[in-house]
Amino acid sequence: MVINNIKIVTPTKVIENGYIRIRGKKILSVGKGNFTGNDDNIIDGKGKIAMPGFIDLHIHGSAGYDFMEGSKEDIVKAANSLYKEGVTTFLATTLTSDPKSLERACKNINRAQKEAKNIYGIHLEGPYISVKYKGAQNEKYIRKPDIDELNHLCEVTHNNIRYITMAPEYDNSASFIENCVKHNIVVSAGHTNATFKDVEEAIKHGLTNTTHTHNAMSGHHHRNPGVVTAAMYFDNLFCEMICDGIHVCKDTIKTFYKIVGKDRFMIITDALKVKNSDIKEFDMFGLKAHVENGAAYLNDGPLAGSILTMDQGIRNVRDYTGASLVELSLISSTNQARSLHLNDRGRLAKGCLADIVLLDENLYVKDVYKLGNKVI
Repeated sequence: MVINNIKIVTPTKVIENGYIRIRGKKILSVGKGNFTGNDDNIIDGKGKIAMPGFIDLHIHGSAGYDFMEGSKEDIVKAANSLYKEGVTTFLATTLTSDPKSLERACKNINRAQKEAKNIYGIHLEGPYISVKYKGAQNEKYIRKPDIDELNHLCEVTHNNIRYITMAPEYDNSASFIENCVKHNIVVSAGHTNATFKDVEEAIKHGLTNTTHTHNAMSGHHHRNPGVVTAAMYFDNLFCEMICDGIHVCKDTIKTFYKIVGKDRFMIITDALKVKNSDIKEFDMFGLKAHVENGAAYLNDGPLAGSILTMDQGIRNVRDYTGASLVELSLISSTNQARSLHLNDRGRLAKGCLADIVLLDENLYVKDVYKLGNKVI
């Protein structure tokens, strides 16, 4: 199959008029001009913009279905709903909960993954987080990092835990982070009261990311620098950000993007099950919440999560920062793939998975291909 007559966004440049040739699940070649060889299936891309499928590292649900409490069938429905916003890879994200519920959720995600090909694995958001910065997590389930519990979850999920958000200020964080690294789990600082020095020490043991940067973490202060300061300073940290303009205001997004640059910034949605649905009132694992003014809030006040779509996040960053197409491709896909140590996606290049999003000139999703199959 060949997708002809498209504007192709690569990690370094834009091919104004080109083609992508696909064989099976992978990209066979990317070229300039119109494809002139023989192929049984040549598709006219009609000048659309081709970008690598978007990767959302942090999402809790969609279309009314939640990854923490949903059945296998519910999780598949949520996963399928994400294609329309261009998400071809994502991490199904859990909440802080009791061990039994966490294990059940992880097992259901594993079962759903056999059908939902855009699920790459599991993101544990907690339970090893700070009470002070718990955000919309249920405080009664917060606990100290537990290597035995994590090892058990790795065992029952067949090592499908890909990413964990934790507070690195705990006294046993070093050994816990090193254990995560042994299991090839990306460790991210989030829901944390860590100091700059805490983050610096955690990096030595394998910390590589910050979770929804600015939200639910110690901030940038001229005498007491926290995680936000560390995120800006350490060049080896990938930084998630919820780019809805609500969780972080547009001027802060613009400033932070200017500081950390195109190679470390990562758009995430942190979206809840109410995204892509008409639900206004809902429960978050024992916490009451509602949708109001473009986001989700706990009924007692704090932000609970977003209803952001990835394509809207990309348009927002474009509008806030003036980011180029190449930069937008990096911060919506390439950097996420690099963060997860994935070499088979996040780029439109020979040998990569044929995960492709076609957008119009205003960056609205028109067509989506997953593993070479058109899904939207």
